[in-house]
Amino acid sequence: MTLRKRSVILFIIISLVLCLISGFSCKKNNKEVKKQITPSSYLYIFALDHIRESGFETVVIKDFAKQNNIGLRINLFSDLSMLMQTLSNPDYQGKVDIVMGLDNSFFYDIASSDYFAPVPEVSLQEIRYEIPRDSEHCLIPYASANLAFIYDSRKYPEPPHSFGELQDSKYYSQLAICDPSQCGLGRSTLLWTVALFSEQGYEQLWSSLRKNIYKIYPNPTLCLDAIRTGKCGLMFGYNTIPAWLNELYPSESHIKSIIPEEGSFLYVESAALCKDAPHKDTALQFLKYLISPNPQQFVMYKLAMMPVNGRTPLPTSFAHIPAIIYSHNNRLEQQPVQDSLQVWMSNWKRMMYGNIRF
Repeated sequence: MTLRKRSVILFIIISLVLCLISGFSCKKNNKEVKKQITPSSYLYIFALDHIRESGFETVVIKDFAKQNNIGLRINLFSDLSMLMQTLSNPDYQGKVDIVMGLDNSFFYDIASSDYFAPVPEVSLQEIRYEIPRDSEHCLIPYASANLAFIYDSRKYPEPPHSFGELQDSKYYSQLAICDPSQCGLGRSTLLWTVALFSEQGYEQLWSSLRKNIYKIYPNPTLCLDAIRTGKCGLMFGYNTIPAWLNELYPSESHIKSIIPEEGSFLYVESAALCKDAPHKDTALQFLKYLISPNPQQFVMYKLAMMPVNGRTPLPTSFAHIPAIIYSHNNRLEQQPVQDSLQVWMSNWKRMMYGNIRF
């Protein structure tokens, strides 16, 4: 056999051996990978779109799942009414563990215990004392903000200081608002005006404000975008928005907030454990994690709201926000709101969309 033939045969043998070794190694590695990614438990969450769009899902929910080797499934909804309708569907009973994005304005209309289980295992000792507690201990708050006038200080160096001033014609077509039938901010804004001006006065207020409304939006992000892009100069929104912008977008420090002279309304966002949650222990673990100081920092950076845990370190912009702001939530009683909310919303729609120009 010639030297050349021997070299070729030797090359073929070495190649075959290497292929066998590498194939065995790949199979072994595949088995190891499969073994590693087998979840220790699962978590099925219903949430609103902003939980993903803001990045909160990635840095909090997915991080929790990764740390604890949890299999995760999340269904997203554009509004809370649609979420709750789906949750009520018999096809989902006993399948969903957690619901996120539950705002306090929604629970004037229904009882939390109708859908969710009490969670006395989740301690609220570190939650700021001004955050209202659910009497049935079903709702676990994770974010809050006071409602305020958000304004572009380049357009309005001297902003409106009251709802009375906000009715001035110099703000014609400058106010962006959220629809109360589509998001918690809109519903809370409506309740804010009822709390301030009563059932007799809120219609007159909205009727006077109508000429100054630029556009009605389905969510706070689009509302704020209208100001950020210069389409209008005012909105009803969270008093924490300027702090969020200052931390992440310093060039937009001209967007500021002011609490009107009449007072504010406290907006609170919560999570809850579903009745018959299939993975109760994992869900409880997540709820405890959600209100611990480290995840709470992302409430500011992703949701543009204040953390509810009083031990959460605050960046400079958020530290300057007053800890306590006088709010009028306590003027609203559960039963009268439950009896009247749909009427208030119908009246609002009639006034806003009666002669539609938006």
